[in-house]
Amino acid sequence: MITMTEQADDTKHSAILEGIRVADLTTGSFNYAGRLLAGLGAEVIKLETLDGDPLRRWGPFRNDEENVETGGRHLHLDAGKRSVSIDLETSEGQSIVKNIITDCDIVLESFDPGYLDTVGLSFESLVSSKIDLIMVSMSHFGQSGPYKDYHGSEIVDVAIGGYLRLTGEPDRAPVKPYDDLVIQHTALHAATAAMVGIMHRDNTGKGDWFDVAAIDAALFLIGGPTQSYFFDGKVAQRNGNRLLFTEPRYLYPSTIRPCLDGYVHAHGNNRNQDLLAALMPGIGLETLFETPMGNADEIDEIMDAWLSTRDKFEVVTLAQELRLPFTEVLTPDEILADPHLEERNFLVNLEHPFEPSLLQPGHAALMSETPWINRRAPLIGEDTDEILENLLGLNENERIDLRKKGVIR
Repeated sequence: MITMTEQADDTKHSAILEGIRVADLTTGSFNYAGRLLAGLGAEVIKLETLDGDPLRRWGPFRNDEENVETGGRHLHLDAGKRSVSIDLETSEGQSIVKNIITDCDIVLESFDPGYLDTVGLSFESLVSSKIDLIMVSMSHFGQSGPYKDYHGSEIVDVAIGGYLRLTGEPDRAPVKPYDDLVIQHTALHAATAAMVGIMHRDNTGKGDWFDVAAIDAALFLIGGPTQSYFFDGKVAQRNGNRLLFTEPRYLYPSTIRPCLDGYVHAHGNNRNQDLLAALMPGIGLETLFETPMGNADEIDEIMDAWLSTRDKFEVVTLAQELRLPFTEVLTPDEILADPHLEERNFLVNLEHPFEPSLLQPGHAALMSETPWINRRAPLIGEDTDEILENLLGLNENERIDLRKKGVIR
């Protein structure tokens, strides 16, 4: 019997999106959409400026030495793509990009709404010569509405999308969640839209234009608190590491607490609250379970004293033996050595020319019949000559001329 882990590495099977070509004009964390499609087997052509996508200048960098080819974010979010470096502000650059798009199934882009109109690459102009083109436009506020021309960022998205007010301690200012959580969630929406676009095209012969906004993605993420307000006017409040529900009789703990060598996620058993007292016997927890959330501070204080003398792996082992769903908070070195990830072949060495031992996240999903494709991120313009020659028929002299004019790198 072939396991999914084995099947993921079996290159005898075709990838799901083999034969699909994508023009990727995204920047920053919006690049995650193309990363997903490349992993599923699509040929993703990253169309970037002569100096490269600004994403390349985002760290971390080895030894803090900036290198546009080895920025950690680029190596992850651009993995599996090919790169054409081109000046989109020139008429010849615009013509080349339009010709590349004509040979693509999907366009991903994250420019400010309206920008592509100014360079002759709007959906309307492209679909007039390619009726089955699928375009997915990602932006912070969408292609319509009173905010569409505003500039955005991750912190703007989580603020206006309602997510920000729910994170942090109740008596302090909201705390931004780590990284570009909402923007990458937007890119996930975009990758899903692209797949749906392929299905629609195959069924109707026509393309489609998808408008994917980050503030919409933020609202998708928070879900429940918005519905709670809609249903009965309740406004969810920040509650630190605890659940948002604050009614005194609600289950507790579900929180992050310190232990001897780090942190654990401590969680009660909602069917048998007294199991926590069985884990930590004789220290006064038993009397607090009538209203556990109402006694959260006291429960934390008692738990902390017990946890302070034990390491996190010991705590989790003891808790799970009692069917208490405790979890270790792992450090980066512990994650890289995790046997579960190792067995699933999740971390892979992509052998980048400037990072010969580059351990990266591999698959976003394991599939029983088709492989996930793992390839390193491209160098700036690494594939320019090959794509312009093979896809557009531009010979070496023509490419030399374009380089002299500063159109391509």
